[in-house]
Amino acid sequence: MFGARLPIDTDELEFQFATLKWLFLEFGDVTSDTPLVTPTRAWFSGVPPRDHAGVMALFGEVRNAAALGHWPCELRPGEATRSIDGGNSMLIRHEGAAAPCGTFQIDDVGGEQRASISYNPAMIGDPEGLIATFAHELGHYLMATAKSDPPGGWDLHELHTDLVAVYLGFGIFMANGAKSFRQFQSGGGAGWEMGWRGYLSEGALVTALALVERLAGRDPLATAPYLKDYLRSDVSRAAKALARLHPDTQRSVAEADLDAFA
Repeated sequence: MFGARLPIDTDELEFQFATLKWLFLEFGDVTSDTPLVTPTRAWFSGVPPRDHAGVMALFGEVRNAAALGHWPCELRPGEATRSIDGGNSMLIRHEGAAAPCGTFQIDDVGGEQRASISYNPAMIGDPEGLIATFAHELGHYLMATAKSDPPGGWDLHELHTDLVAVYLGFGIFMANGAKSFRQFQSGGGAGWEMGWRGYLSEGALVTALALVERLAGRDPLATAPYLKDYLRSDVSRAAKALARLHPDTQRSVAEADLDAFA
């Protein structure tokens, strides 16, 4: 009653358990060999992309970190976020003015199935946002090879895909990138840009990060230095609540009822 509480409710946690069980059945368990990808030179060159060639290089690093570097995939620039210029004024951009961060599709080219991912060119100056976007879209690619339907069916696939990105090791980037707020200048105007990316809340992604780290046999609190300041308390709460409520995390996932989401 007085212990740490999860950032999400019980139903959403059960959905995460069920999704992870499905992922384990389709693609294998989370183990100590499952990576935790961090914004460090251990995983990335640290050279910020300035053009499409730089984005291609970053995409290659993300694919390698996800162990999908050998999967054929085309990367192309997509629709860019529309700029707003109101002259000499203070402006606020919001998600209504934004193009998608990325897209995934499989095309039939001469009878051959070909995967392609697009990215929003306006994100070239946001490498961590691009990493989260690529992880999400690669999650679509992985799910496209599944032999069974995910919990709740394909209508919920965007929610599953955010969790797949965490399963692949990109939970830090997914949590940090779920909400953005930054200052910008455009022509004679200046203002702030707010946006929401992905489909799960910050609390849900932090919980999923803590859950996957427990499944990998690692301390979820080790992720705190890489998270936004205000998310560090959330990952601490999530880790303590999971340890209290689900001390045998592997068993909690194994006992998830997939039929409950049919």
